[in-house]
Amino acid sequence: MPTSALQETGARKKRSRRLLLIVGVCAYVGCFQWMYINYLYPVFGYYGFDYNPPATKYLALAWGLSLLPSLWMPLTLTRASQLAYWILYITVLIPCMVVPIYAEVGTPAETAVLMVTLFAGFAITGLGYLVPLMPLGSPNISSSFFWKLFASIALGLTVWVYLVFRHTLNIVSFGDVYDVRFGADDLIEGTKVSYALMWLSGAINPFLMAWGFFYKRPWMLVGGVLGQLLIYSSLGTKGSISSVLFISAFYFLLKPGRIPFALKLSWGVALLLGGLCLSYVWAGGSAGPVQSLLLFLILMRTFGTPGLTVAQYYDFFQRNPLTHMSHVSVVNWFIPYPYANFLGLEVGYAYSGDPTYDATANLWAFDGLASFGLPGVLLISVFCALVFWMLDSAAQKHEQRFAALVICYAAYNLANISIFTSLFSGGLFLLIVFLYLAPVRGGGGFAQPALVVAHDRTLPSLG
Repeated sequence: MPTSALQETGARKKRSRRLLLIVGVCAYVGCFQWMYINYLYPVFGYYGFDYNPPATKYLALAWGLSLLPSLWMPLTLTRASQLAYWILYITVLIPCMVVPIYAEVGTPAETAVLMVTLFAGFAITGLGYLVPLMPLGSPNISSSFFWKLFASIALGLTVWVYLVFRHTLNIVSFGDVYDVRFGADDLIEGTKVSYALMWLSGAINPFLMAWGFFYKRPWMLVGGVLGQLLIYSSLGTKGSISSVLFISAFYFLLKPGRIPFALKLSWGVALLLGGLCLSYVWAGGSAGPVQSLLLFLILMRTFGTPGLTVAQYYDFFQRNPLTHMSHVSVVNWFIPYPYANFLGLEVGYAYSGDPTYDATANLWAFDGLASFGLPGVLLISVFCALVFWMLDSAAQKHEQRFAALVICYAAYNLANISIFTSLFSGGLFLLIVFLYLAPVRGGGGFAQPALVVAHDRTLPSLG
């Protein structure tokens, strides 16, 4: 076949895939809107999911800003951080376009300004993919040294956790996790073991699971799963258990095949939401315990809450002092923190009346709106692009599907907590270091980089 014909065939395939992606995102937004009106508002209205039908122009704005990124979102992953970019799009940006216009925490005009600013911030983060990666050389360490170092860190932190919680370890149902957490609070106080808990659950155990999955090392996969089980039995964190399912799901989504990653993810999420909504209808609104738990964790906690908390942070910090980053450790040495309690508790109490409700939110709310208002959204988006660039520079020698699998759970955390917490306490920075130091698998020893994109100057791959 002539070169021109091959090019034309490739262009048609790319256009058809892009169109399918846009339709998939449309399906997701439609399911999300239905879910809000028929599930989140009736069941969780007391959380703040109010229902105020928006004017047509605001609904059109929400749909337009939700769909526009599907024109440039990468169809296939050429950099590891693009997986995090996709997760932010699906679980944060789109909910932030839909939830605020219905919840009407502020006026419709104020909400429209918030939506446009969030869209601009998301686009700014995407522009970071125009910057070439840093040409890092390989670290001068052997494979055996890396694994000895990794094993020492993992074993040391695991022993530390076990020694602190050895008398209270208990695997309970999700309904009883708060009893475990309340008991753990007293044990943690003064031990600093919370760092070990977060590094294990956010970095070390996910790294083990990713390596075990990708390179067919069952003992490493089992080790990572058991490590997350230890965290769950110590602290009662649902995330440590759900991370096993999360990483497993992305392992299959990242497998190469005829269907590109973007289509599998967008249509998979649309079908997941659509299926859960149908199950709720079939249950007549009276879901059983297991179904109720799934509906809560997926529809409310994963997809609904991010949009609501962003709206609440925007409203709260229009009427209360900005933090100017003083909620971040070290910065508060120089800038006084203006509140008596943790930021999530301050916002949570303001909107729920419950002094124990922690409304911790994603980077655009917690670090952006809380610090500098709307300009803070743009500033933290630039910082997020820098973090992604650091991650991709460190991971460029690896097969990008492996690197994406390594950071997929950290990316989910990034969509729910401060970017600074995710980096340091949550273990994302530790994963960046691991990816830089880790040996490249292949053949009988070190392989050549499977994909180097140091000179890729495309906005998140349009192909």
